[in-house]
Amino acid sequence: MRPYIRYKNLLLILLACIPLEILAQTATMILTNGKIVTVDEQFSIHQSIAISDQRILGVGSNDAIKKYQSANTKLINLNGKTVIPGLIDNHAHIMRSAEHWLNEVRMEGVTSRKEALDLIAQKAKKLEPGQWITSVGGFSPIQFRDNNKPFTLSELDLAAPENPVLLQHLFGMAFVNSQAFRMIDIDEDTEIAWLEIANDIRLDEDEKPTGVVTGSAMRRMQAKMAKPTRAQYREYAQQLNIFLNSMGLTSVVDATGGQPGKPDIDAYSALDKEQALTLRVFHLLPAPDYTPDQVEQFSEVLKNTTFFEDSDYFQRIGIGERLYGPIHDSMSQPAADTPEHKMAFATLARITAEAGLHLHQHATHVKSINQHLNAYDEIAKQHDLARLRWTFTHADGINEAAIKRAKKLGMMIATQSRRLIMGNDFTHPLPLIDFADPPLKKLQQSEIHWGLGTDTMTVAQSNPFYTLWWSITGKAINGEKLTDQVVDRKQALIAHTRANARFLFRENDLGSLEVGKFADLLILDKDYMMIAEDEIRHIKPEVTIVGGKVVYRQ
Repeated sequence: MRPYIRYKNLLLILLACIPLEILAQTATMILTNGKIVTVDEQFSIHQSIAISDQRILGVGSNDAIKKYQSANTKLINLNGKTVIPGLIDNHAHIMRSAEHWLNEVRMEGVTSRKEALDLIAQKAKKLEPGQWITSVGGFSPIQFRDNNKPFTLSELDLAAPENPVLLQHLFGMAFVNSQAFRMIDIDEDTEIAWLEIANDIRLDEDEKPTGVVTGSAMRRMQAKMAKPTRAQYREYAQQLNIFLNSMGLTSVVDATGGQPGKPDIDAYSALDKEQALTLRVFHLLPAPDYTPDQVEQFSEVLKNTTFFEDSDYFQRIGIGERLYGPIHDSMSQPAADTPEHKMAFATLARITAEAGLHLHQHATHVKSINQHLNAYDEIAKQHDLARLRWTFTHADGINEAAIKRAKKLGMMIATQSRRLIMGNDFTHPLPLIDFADPPLKKLQQSEIHWGLGTDTMTVAQSNPFYTLWWSITGKAINGEKLTDQVVDRKQALIAHTRANARFLFRENDLGSLEVGKFADLLILDKDYMMIAEDEIRHIKPEVTIVGGKVVYRQ
């Protein structure tokens, strides 16, 4: 060993033995006279928290934390307000959603159709005539208590007469206006029945478009939307991150991922290099679209892909959420179970394990879950899946027997509040789209490691406080009771913070307010621990802090 390496290692060991308060005697920021809900193992609650640059220096009583104060310390008097760790989403699709953020209308928490239409009208006033108004999803008309029918052509025309409107509803379906039809050369005189895409345009009894489009009609409209430049993509990504900060999110697992060279990855990579990210994004690599005879090629892909590099704000941490296309299931249809597809999936999973990588696998139907577990049982004979933290994401249909099997392998379960925006009468015209509520109570009782997320931005809304409320009450946004598979507010907060940090491989840095961890935290406008359960969804951060920096102020 070279001498300088030996001395460097010795120095690191000595530094590790020195208490943090000795290394950093003074705080850059102190939040005092509040209710600091640490979400540590004891779920302890204190009055003050001291921050030194990016990390937490001390947590305790007002008097105990005073020792960290200096003339240069920024002092924030909380006046009794509640502070919690920054919330973490264990499964989202953030990066790709920045593409049209300039044109985006979000309907998080909107329960009035009139309010939704007002948001569209307000967006039209901000944009130039002819610019698209769009939504990548995250809403369902079921959430509107005054009228839960699909948006109509006429009301979208009224809200935005000079702008094409396309509001995506889950996948493969959208609500549009007349200007959107004109963008693909369809007007009031066009005979729809003669068009190649006629089957993808829903008509009324007078053979006129209702405003609902699917499939190729929707895709043709989306193709007319202008692509942002790389500089614009970067700007939109920054705005999207602040939007998520405003709702209390400080970290996410981005389940879309991708390779360098794509505009979404490049935009976030650029922001990271500029130290301009206000949201920590831990992303996944989906396997290429292989045929069964191509799957062995995945080994070379993994050899040429970096993991756990970049920074504390941007890292590729594993494989997911799609490992092999034909086994990508829904609640209505389980994964394909032909021998060749099962073998292809098992091969890709084995290659992932051999590379020592985390797998975050989409699985909703219990038949699919058990099919995957059969493959994992064999892989586990050679590889420690607990160390690799293999995860089922969604797991809506998982039952107690499958939970027990997954726990035996040391697996984790990432659940999401996807059904929150859908009442009991939710239907969708496309096949295979169905949802259930994951059995949170059974997961909690089983003691398997699990966490809370959303699956935003297309399939679900983004607000983590709505997810917390759903997990505690079992209700949809429209007030309907969905499930009795609920947890208490303490268990829910752990699932959205400390438990989720393990999905990021960052439990030593994130998820609770403890000495040495990153200072990612929220100052709330209401006391999460004390207010009525139904009020939890209305909580808003007054301040969001990420890495010791204020990134959002109400």
